[in-house]
Amino acid sequence: MQPLINSWTYKLAHRSLGLLLVRLATGMVFLMHGWMKVQNMAMFDAAFAGMGLPMGTATFIAWLEVIGGLALILGIFPRVFGLIFGIQMLVAIYLTGFFANGYRQHELEIVLALLSFGIMFAGSGRFALYSGECPRCGAYMCKLGPTNCPEMKK
Repeated sequence: MQPLINSWTYKLAHRSLGLLLVRLATGMVFLMHGWMKVQNMAMFDAAFAGMGLPMGTATFIAWLEVIGGLALILGIFPRVFGLIFGIQMLVAIYLTGFFANGYRQHELEIVLALLSFGIMFAGSGRFALYSGECPRCGAYMCKLGPTNCPEMKK
């Protein structure tokens, strides 16, 4: 039984495919929520102004979610957008009263923050249009080559 289990778990172990699925799911949520904001911009402008945010913040956030969601889906700078979306979700949790309203009101935002930070730390994996990551060390803007890549110096 153990050889059968080992052979199947070995075949199912695919880090890049797992990261692709996480990026697709997270990117779709941000894309759809951003597009919803774009379609109802007047309502979201009023809601954001009611939270004390300056005019134009809703427009910026809406288009950030649309463009960033597409970028996550396609694998274009996923670590950058993971960081941006993680911070955005923490701010959203704070502005909507996490301490007053508790966990149940913020489940989606907490999950999206954790997924976004996970993408930031894990990177894009192999299935990405342009991740900007060094294939050897995972760093951004790494000049490939045995003399420049920190991973190659080990």
